Amino acid sequence: MLVVNERTDAPKTERLVADWLRKCRVPGIAVAGAHIPGRHRRDAAQEADFIVFTPNSCVCIEVKGTLSPSGGTLSCPVNGSWSMSGYEGDPVHVRSGDVNPVNQAKSAMYAVKALTKNATGAEQFVSALVVIVPRFGTTVTLDKPTRRFMPKGVDIMLGGRPNDLFTWFQRGTYHQQVWTVPRVQVMLRELGINDPATTPDALASEGFTDSIENSKTIRRTPAPVFADPWSEPVADPMPSLVQDAEIDPPRYLPSRPISPVAPERYESARPSRSTRTRRRGSLGLLVFAIIAVIVLGGGIWYLITAYRSQPAPVAPSMTRSVVDTSAGLPSQAETLEQPVAPSTNFQGPQPCYPFQPDC
Repeated sequence: MLVVNERTDAPKTERLVADWLRKCRVPGIAVAGAHIPGRHRRDAAQEADFIVFTPNSCVCIEVKGTLSPSGGTLSCPVNGSWSMSGYEGDPVHVRSGDVNPVNQAKSAMYAVKALTKNATGAEQFVSALVVIVPRFGTTVTLDKPTRRFMPKGVDIMLGGRPNDLFTWFQRGTYHQQVWTVPRVQVMLRELGINDPATTPDALASEGFTDSIENSKTIRRTPAPVFADPWSEPVADPMPSLVQDAEIDPPRYLPSRPISPVAPERYESARPSRSTRTRRRGSLGLLVFAIIAVIVLGGGIWYLITAYRSQPAPVAPSMTRSVVDTSAGLPSQAETLEQPVAPSTNFQGPQPCYPFQPDC
């Protein structure tokens, strides 16, 4: 990426991010320390750390370095002040009048969006990105809201590694090409940038085309190779390879060596002979088991039916005593035993209730 309008007195964090942009190998141009005119005549101009143009995106970047000497978890609410564990006060520099750096990034985003109407004839989508750079020797963890609660087009990123920006730019959020060489030149004039490095040939070498119709052919470069983020960058061990690829829509994916892949073997959908034999054997066992269950159930049912059809048991013989009281003497009573015919309708002993006579 081409970086222009750099200042020698810029903070170390901004110089570090400028170096990352220069080596991230994303096609485009980054304007450092750009002064953006106010949206209205009475509005004062404001400064953005970086305004990045790629063939299909425009991003306003605000760089914030942490102030805590020990690091910690940086909490980044959208509508409140930021805080860091173990540190009192604002953990990053906040512009006067703003609640947090998100307000500053949104203000620059809307101001640049108003300028895009002069370059393209209509306001184009502009994103805002807050890059958090941890203080040297500290470890910072970012606690930011989910995308659902973030303002549209605004994001917060922890820039602890040099290739984080490269990863962010190739997330695939932008698909259609918007920015061409003429449009970028108009935006540079609106921003007051008159750098000799921004010639049409230089912009074309950064991936911009003369028109939208010619935007299918873009340059594709390999992924960047970085050393320690706090040391001088080392040379790329692999030479840069520039290839022309037909891509629609344009995407900036790092080139990786493609290892040969063995051709896949496709088996026939029809089962083999051994598989069909096993299926037939399983079906036969299932039929045999069903027949066995039916036979066993029929035998049990037959035994229960035969047991219920047997005659009821015969009641034992009973005698009845008859006392002749005609003589008037109980000692001369004669006991006559008369057999009682067995009843064919034996119902068993009669129930006995309380206070029932002869019970």
